[in-house]
Amino acid sequence: MNKQRKPDILCIGAQKAGTSWLHVTLARREDIWVPPFKEMHFFDHKFVAECRRWAPWHVRQGVQSARERYLAQTEAPEDDYLEYLERLQSAPILNSIWYQYVFSRARADQKCLDVTPEYSCIPEVGIDFFKRFLPDSKLIYIIRNPLGRLKSQIRMNAHRREKLPSSRKDWEALLAMSALQTRGDYLTHVPGWDARFTQDRLLYLPFGHIKKDPIATLRKIESHCDLPPFAYPQAEAKVHQTDPLELPDWVVARLEEMAAPQEAFLIERFGRDFYQAT
Repeated sequence: MNKQRKPDILCIGAQKAGTSWLHVTLARREDIWVPPFKEMHFFDHKFVAECRRWAPWHVRQGVQSARERYLAQTEAPEDDYLEYLERLQSAPILNSIWYQYVFSRARADQKCLDVTPEYSCIPEVGIDFFKRFLPDSKLIYIIRNPLGRLKSQIRMNAHRREKLPSSRKDWEALLAMSALQTRGDYLTHVPGWDARFTQDRLLYLPFGHIKKDPIATLRKIESHCDLPPFAYPQAEAKVHQTDPLELPDWVVARLEEMAAPQEAFLIERFGRDFYQAT
């Protein structure tokens, strides 16, 4: 057990842009080690006040779910693995010692993966720390069409509430959630990552390519992360698809207003061909 391991590959975003698909798909590789649950929240907990309010809860929920799955699938549970899970939810958590301990069970011949979409939202001081803390890691940033991403996120947020929205007030509350805009605020966040990481370290991928040609997308990821080719069973399977929910016309219009400056930025930054593939 190496208690000073750090992730070799990180997918930093965006939320509702295929990050769960990437996590599940790469986890099928023997040469990649993934944590017991998705989204470690180490960097956003450190640099985003909003995330500090709920990240510890997310970690404990993730550990609990991982423990339940392990016990349900294992006839002879290993005490050391149960102790490892217990440490992941025991104070102190979400500091650098804890973060490195997360990856401590990986073998020397495995690359460690952290998929946490909120990382894309950390401020520039956080990106500076990120680069110092992980001087050699490879990054992946999946870019989804801003309007499609907003629609998916507001549907997800609606389904997470006790009751689905039934009034204008309910929809206004969902539209007012700060995370709705910050999680896909490419205009603010992409320049900060661009300024600190060159293309040999940071790979931008259009979300639409996952559906159009998942294997070709994975080949780009393999090349970027120095991984040998792999067969990827079930690469075309959808992961965590948002439940359908009809959006009122006025809500869609509001989302279109939010998306417009993001769309203009993406076309300017990546070109129209890349944008059309998002």
